[in-house]
Amino acid sequence: MESATEQNHNPAEPAPRQRVRITYEKGEAVKFISHSDEFRLWERTLRRADLPLLYKQGFNPQPHIQFASPLGVGITGIREFIDITFSPPLPPDELQTRITAKLPPGVTLHALEEVPAKTTALQSLLTGADYTILLYAEPDEIDPAALEDAIARFLSANEIRRERQRKGRRYAYNLRPLIYELRYAGYDPEAEEHRIFLRVQQREGATGRPDEVVDALGFDDFARTLRRDRLYFAHVEEDAAVMRAYPVIEKSAIQRGDEKPARQRGRRRKAKPEPEQGGARGISERAGDEFV
Repeated sequence: MESATEQNHNPAEPAPRQRVRITYEKGEAVKFISHSDEFRLWERTLRRADLPLLYKQGFNPQPHIQFASPLGVGITGIREFIDITFSPPLPPDELQTRITAKLPPGVTLHALEEVPAKTTALQSLLTGADYTILLYAEPDEIDPAALEDAIARFLSANEIRRERQRKGRRYAYNLRPLIYELRYAGYDPEAEEHRIFLRVQQREGATGRPDEVVDALGFDDFARTLRRDRLYFAHVEEDAAVMRAYPVIEKSAIQRGDEKPARQRGRRRKAKPEPEQGGARGISERAGDEFV
């Protein structure tokens, strides 16, 4: 039976669109998949649920799926957000039921709501994030006092120099200003895990990375889980109230200015032209914003 929307739709007009925002959890079972793999996970889930997923026009059409903040490989997330556009619309309860039935193990749908079709992308509203760093070790393997000393040294430093690579170039930057809070949260003997609380700035081009913090502390060789517990957005008053306590760190404030080409192996490839300002950005490039 056709819905009232379908019955009243004029074929000469564009089909009505429905944008929904999903809150979900990315758990341990899928923490090692890449962002592009997670994108495909959601696309396949929606197709298996036989939902009217809207695709963009072009030579290689992509579905209208937008992540608020792509997670890096090895990082889990308790409260992640994704926006998806359907056409024609369906009742939100039906969408939630059908999607939940097709999600793979490790992904849990917590909530689904409709949002305006022209709403601002969440990725552009990000201001910060909270993480829990879990280090799996016996107390005699990692002395809690040594952990606290390492954290104290990190926080007392004016500069924590790190190097990353992006678009075939290596660059140095100062990680320290991007870390708002870092503290030892204790040891759980039952789970055999040390817990560290981390709050970072998360803005395009100036985001604190939990894996870089672990490495800077000197504990990168230990088994670990990096779990994102919360994202902060500029348009949410509760989030804005928390972030007002911290300075906004501009990208120019952390750059070292000593960018250099990365060493390339094998035959040199012709560099790809840079996309025009304001042009479409690929999945991998958008995911890279999490790591800059």
